[in-house]
Amino acid sequence: MHRLIKASIVSVLIGAVIIPVTGSAAQESPTTTTTTTTTTTLPPPELPYNEEFEVEEWHDTWIDWRFADERNTAITRGYRVSGLEVNIPPNERRGTGPFWKLPEDVDETWFRYRIRLDDFTPITSGKLPGFAGMPYFTGRGCNPSTEQYPGWSARMLFEAAGTGEAAPEQVPIGYYVYHLDQPGSCGEFMLWGDEATLDQDWWYCVEGHVKLNTPGLDDGVLEGWVDNELAFTRTDLSFRRAAEDWLDVRTFWLNVYFGGSTIPNDRDLTLRIDDLAISETGRVGCPNRFSDDDGNPHEENIEWMFQNEYVYGCDVDGYCPSRKLTRAQTAALLDRILSPAPTSQDFFTDDDGHWAEGPLNRLAAIGVWRGCGEGLACPDDGVTRAQFAAFLRRSFPIPASDVDHFVDDNTTAFAADIDAVAALGITRGCHIPDHYCPWDPVRRDQAATLLARSVQWWQSADS
Repeated sequence: MHRLIKASIVSVLIGAVIIPVTGSAAQESPTTTTTTTTTTTLPPPELPYNEEFEVEEWHDTWIDWRFADERNTAITRGYRVSGLEVNIPPNERRGTGPFWKLPEDVDETWFRYRIRLDDFTPITSGKLPGFAGMPYFTGRGCNPSTEQYPGWSARMLFEAAGTGEAAPEQVPIGYYVYHLDQPGSCGEFMLWGDEATLDQDWWYCVEGHVKLNTPGLDDGVLEGWVDNELAFTRTDLSFRRAAEDWLDVRTFWLNVYFGGSTIPNDRDLTLRIDDLAISETGRVGCPNRFSDDDGNPHEENIEWMFQNEYVYGCDVDGYCPSRKLTRAQTAALLDRILSPAPTSQDFFTDDDGHWAEGPLNRLAAIGVWRGCGEGLACPDDGVTRAQFAAFLRRSFPIPASDVDHFVDDNTTAFAADIDAVAALGITRGCHIPDHYCPWDPVRRDQAATLLARSVQWWQSADS
């Protein structure tokens, strides 16, 4: 679905805002393991609830935070700013699994979270976050609901990578449901279908909805969406018996768990979760990553660059598409894409202490950056369209062209670079027919398209 090149994260926001980086649902076993837990005093729960995973202590208001959760999770680069990285190491099953307790008497709820599979190709199925009502030990662990001990759960699940029609690294998702009509003692798989198959290295927005049944009737509802598209609906479920009107939606279970069967986990499984929201008044929805590029002709390429972690925006919600690009920002972009080796050489005298000093030196070491004068990088100067063509030509193996594509670039030192990138369709000129406008500044939205086309050409040429 999405053919990607994965870049090393060097800096975070274009503009030098740096975020420090730390650090099978198949057959669940009915056996339990004694684990150290952390007890906290919980404030009264409130809805709506939002969690951005911005601080290490985010879980202080959650229940059943265990040593394995502490060891296997970390705050890292997220969907907007920070997010939660979850790793299940080889021969382990639990990545994380605390609960957030909802207020009492909630019979209908919605959730939304962003998920990104960084290196997550499981060999069997497992669990992902979702809602549950478990006043007892039932509704999990192959313990179905009983009249004496009622309970239910509707966590998300992942299937083995490559299952069904999925490609080898794609992971299908769905619900893993304990309900009154389930076919066995363990929960029932309810996969969401082809539109709910996740690629690696891509942020998805997953939403779920549970409405408990009228006690004694089969009218319970489960729904699921991926990136605002409805992927799953069931309206005939029974979670509670006629005398169980007290059974409600009790918890949101932040569960990332491998298997449940005897199949051992043979590899590291790493994903990220961010932008969690829980509501009792309706769908939360999946807003676009940036609030200021809607309708922009470069919007699709801005999104592609963001998904590949080449751009992060100018602030939490904005991309600032019309803002002029600086030389330092250009260096940061190219550094993330090319991921050059570290260098100890200091090439320039005017970038000492500058946030882009590292990228500038690394690019200079591989011949991409030649400065603006003897020993000068001019990091805060703007970049012209002609200069940007030269940066692209030095960064990617773009061949020369003997076709003169534009009438206004023949006197520039970068005419050959402009013609080369034009020959591949990377640039199509400016707003004037047959013109490139070489001395105009490069805007951030234009840079996203020029870089996306260059990387995609490079990708296809290298395959």
